[in-house]
Amino acid sequence: MKIELLLSAGALVVAAMAVAAMPPQDARSRGGDDAAAPGVDHAAMHAQMVELNKPGPEQADMKKMVGTWQVAVKTWEDPAASPDNSKGTSTIEMANDRQLLEHFSGEIPDMGGHYEGWGILAFNNATKEYEHVWRDGMNSGLMWSTGKKAADGTLTMTGKSTCPMGPMTVRTVSKMNGNDAFHFEMYGTIGNMPEMKMMEMDYTRGKPASR
Repeated sequence: MKIELLLSAGALVVAAMAVAAMPPQDARSRGGDDAAAPGVDHAAMHAQMVELNKPGPEQADMKKMVGTWQVAVKTWEDPAASPDNSKGTSTIEMANDRQLLEHFSGEIPDMGGHYEGWGILAFNNATKEYEHVWRDGMNSGLMWSTGKKAADGTLTMTGKSTCPMGPMTVRTVSKMNGNDAFHFEMYGTIGNMPEMKMMEMDYTRGKPASR
């Protein structure tokens, strides 16, 4: 589910609870059928909220990403040209047993040299979809994505971002290979241009080698 829909659903829940708590005379003063509407079942709503908030197998699976990773990066500005190669380090931790928090730091020439980015990945128990938010030092905005994981563990997500050429649709494909390797690809579509591969990242678990 898109973050915007999540916020909208939350607003509806708050509004429903406020109406249920409204004194009877206030509800009747509104007139119409609303005055006779049944009250909200607070116990059922609370039970559903508690159930949807429980970490499940998807969150447990996400924990496999926790740790420090060395990242080999390939970036393309021209799909017909050879990619630029660079390296970085990513640290990933779990928040509240529910969301993954990532901090990437590295040197990526295509992105102006030193590059840092921060991401949050979550599995929404209500919609059965993954949700991802990314921000970095190259953009004042955020990239929002949602998607599902296939039976083989491949997670495909689509979202929106903005680049110097305008709005861009983004598609990412990622998959863990065992416990110590993770592969990520990002594709972008700008306007009527065909989709192009923009980035490829190979994560290997382990701290930087000491000098």
